[in-house]
Amino acid sequence: MNQNPVLQASGAVIVDIDDVDRRIIEPHQFVADTEAFIDVRIPGSAGKASYSFIGPGVSQNADQIVNLAEPHGFNIGAASMPHGIVNNPHMHYTAEVFICTRGRWEMRLGQHGDQTVEIGPNTLFSVPTWIFRGFKNIGDDDGWLLTVLGSDNTGGILWAPQILEAAASTGLHLSPAGAVIDATVGEPTNDTIAPIDETRLGELDHYTDAEIAERVVGPDRLDWSEVALLSSVLPGHGSAIAPVIGFGLTEDRQQRPPIWTPHGFTLEWLRLEPGASTGPHRIDQNQVLLLVEGGWQVTYNRLDDQIARGVTEGTVVSIPGSCWREFTNTGTAVATCLVVCAGDNRARVDWDPTIRNAAAEAGWGRDANGYIAPIDLLGSAPW
Repeated sequence: MNQNPVLQASGAVIVDIDDVDRRIIEPHQFVADTEAFIDVRIPGSAGKASYSFIGPGVSQNADQIVNLAEPHGFNIGAASMPHGIVNNPHMHYTAEVFICTRGRWEMRLGQHGDQTVEIGPNTLFSVPTWIFRGFKNIGDDDGWLLTVLGSDNTGGILWAPQILEAAASTGLHLSPAGAVIDATVGEPTNDTIAPIDETRLGELDHYTDAEIAERVVGPDRLDWSEVALLSSVLPGHGSAIAPVIGFGLTEDRQQRPPIWTPHGFTLEWLRLEPGASTGPHRIDQNQVLLLVEGGWQVTYNRLDDQIARGVTEGTVVSIPGSCWREFTNTGTAVATCLVVCAGDNRARVDWDPTIRNAAAEAGWGRDANGYIAPIDLLGSAPW
């Protein structure tokens, strides 16, 4: 069957069963790469596992397995490693956001990691671009760090000079294209990247501890709204949204994200009550759900084209732009997930007519900006 979404005359994108199957990435399909980076042989750095769910990320291993290589406007992966193991200082050119869902991590900033911040479960850290960063597992188990990177092409990474030198002593070098060269198996090292010099180091960015703290968002900084989606005014659709980066999906005009600087994507928490669903809707942007807790059903398309899949926590779900979708909590407890949408702009939700009409009967509509409002204040043309 065709694995490419089909665009209908109505503007809706239809996905078939094969496409749905490849867009739902379950934990048993995750593939660990223990050779993704040049520092894997440096003492204290062995045992790192990197995962590429959506796009290749910044892996330097040409053999890295990517679950879904289709460009989304961002990359999503994860990291896991034993207690005490370190990911060494390197720099990114596009946004990098870490979300801890298990364990505790010491995030290190600067060439030598002198500036630190700790994060634990359900805490997010947006690392500034053009600054060295690394991290250490300080928890009791291997932990789990989800990562979201801005743009399809991240531009690769730049290692701190002492890391390139230490890696060279283990036989690993980098080509100008950013690929790992292994001298221990006879690969030529006549054309490799040289460490950045001291003058260039001084040109990188620096942030105060207070500025860094503003980029850490834990549960205590979340602003949940239970009227963030038009469907939430209806029975059976109890949901809540807490924006974290950008405005995302919210239709509550009072909500403000704690991080609003451009990342190339928006990110928010979505919470569904037991048995509740969002109702069918679509947005123009590519979207990915990272299911953190609970049992879920994800429905693609609508009417006769519907395809529903039951999925569990830990699953990564991709939905192409303009495809109808509905998310349902099939469990007996509150279900939570992270929602990533491509682009910096707020995503305007197109609701199925059944939702719009039922909301109107209940006295609610949306204004011209797409925000929920009493329908009697909207004049003759509520959106």
